[in-house]
Amino acid sequence: MNLQPRTDTITVQKEILKTTQGQVFKVGGLTLDSTKFTAGVVLAGTPVSIPVAGGKAIPWADLATEVIPYVTTHDVSVKVGSDALVGAYEEAYLDKTKVTLTPAFITAAGSRYKLR
Repeated sequence: MNLQPRTDTITVQKEILKTTQGQVFKVGGLTLDSTKFTAGVVLAGTPVSIPVAGGKAIPWADLATEVIPYVTTHDVSVKVGSDALVGAYEEAYLDKTKVTLTPAFITAAGSRYKLR
């Protein structure tokens, strides 16, 4: 018997896809660098990037170079000192009213993400 039950808040994520046709998932997902994200929930549709040389995902910065841009597929909880795993889209048709992707992100991603 658990005498010290733990409760956690569950959030309901928003649907960020305009259509499921043409979506491609990144195999293996991404590891978010907990030192670069604010503790709390990283929402679905968050733009992130990983260095071309490999490593953990960090929040997207418009001036970023030598990085590969991705969009997260679902909400994930980030805690201090504990890196979180999250799914990512390689390609997708995203709902432009539900995600915030900068022109620099779209340019860096090439034709991988389409806003509808």
